[in-house]
Amino acid sequence: MNYNDLSGIDNHMVNGWISRSDLQLVAQSVGTPVFLYSEQQLIKNALRIKDAAVAAGVSDRVELYVPFFPNSNPHILSSFQGLGVGLLLQLPSEFEILRRFGFDKFIVSTGHVSNEEIDFWDTTGYPIFLSSLDEIRYLIRSHPRASVNVRFDSLNSGKPGIKYSELQTLSDELKDCGRGLDCFELYCGSGNTIDNMISVIEQVFMIFRTYFPTAKAINFAGGYGFSYEETNECKKHFEWHRYFRTLRDVADRFDIPHHVKFLFEPARDVLGDIGALLLQVERSVIKHPGANRVLTNGSRVLMPSAQYKERRHNVMFLDSTMQEIKADCVPAAIRGRGILRHDYVLPGEYPVPDCIGSQDHLLILDVGAYCATQHMEFLNIPPAAEVLIDKDGSACLITSHGDKFDKWRYLLPERKVLQNFVMQSTAHGS
Repeated sequence: MNYNDLSGIDNHMVNGWISRSDLQLVAQSVGTPVFLYSEQQLIKNALRIKDAAVAAGVSDRVELYVPFFPNSNPHILSSFQGLGVGLLLQLPSEFEILRRFGFDKFIVSTGHVSNEEIDFWDTTGYPIFLSSLDEIRYLIRSHPRASVNVRFDSLNSGKPGIKYSELQTLSDELKDCGRGLDCFELYCGSGNTIDNMISVIEQVFMIFRTYFPTAKAINFAGGYGFSYEETNECKKHFEWHRYFRTLRDVADRFDIPHHVKFLFEPARDVLGDIGALLLQVERSVIKHPGANRVLTNGSRVLMPSAQYKERRHNVMFLDSTMQEIKADCVPAAIRGRGILRHDYVLPGEYPVPDCIGSQDHLLILDVGAYCATQHMEFLNIPPAAEVLIDKDGSACLITSHGDKFDKWRYLLPERKVLQNFVMQSTAHGS
């Protein structure tokens, strides 16, 4: 990643959905740190996948279920309801929150789960993908009319899921009790290339043909790669057109019945570039021999996508008027506001304008997946607010900062348009 290669924000950087006026309004009304999201970009990303399915002739077989936990804000995901895109859930509490916001299309994939939670999900009528023979046996014994859906562990890595060595046992036990498998899910890890995902298709259809030829659906799960280092939007995203064409051709070769549905769980490819994080720079560059630092009001726990996977996010440094700062750069680590010596907002060093100072800002791109939702209240650092640029172009507060007596992130029951927003003395407002 080369800072000097990035175009200015006035030239529609950030895929064209953030403007200087948006940033100025949000910083003045809400403060920083703050996550910003684009509803229009979310719609665009979902339609990119659906259009690819239409072009490949498989749209009547394809169903999308975006995992809720990578971006667990119902306001941000509300457009899915009009697009026919469902959500993947893990917890009963997620179900309860989303039902309040009108969502009604779900699948459930929890990892290992208790009998009590199996009982709960059965009352909802939504399919739950179970991860052990013991769980499946309980479901069949206790809920004789429930659909049977199974998660397989293709990585053999200790993740929840039925192992390959158990496939024949599962197939035999289902036959013995006169039950059929409705759907199976095969997870292949995260961030896979198009070639990696294509290589799995035959393996999935071989399992279908060998063990579960009467299944009604196949869940290809997630793992579709998204490039954080790319600045070109088209190159960031997964090649769905090529993938769906190959899927169609391999399905025909394996003679997969046309009534069998294909489920997908894209996360980063749909969510990654819908979000950006705006931080305040607190001081000029702190220079030590071989160890320059830039102090911000962020925290390392805001950026798990970078911390856990060492992904390189593109960044922009902006002045107090949100103009991009054009100056000679020095390599520096981007530090958070905590006292931990490893409290870095992003891992590694980034090119930083040598003239950076207080009142300037840092904009981190492509943080729509995992970043805000995995932020923890830690060392008494309050969570960041969240603002949605809706499809009509209005900036809406959807999650407020806590104040000094209320550090918890507060999900607002309704969007508040910032142009009419008056800062309240408490996090909850009126």
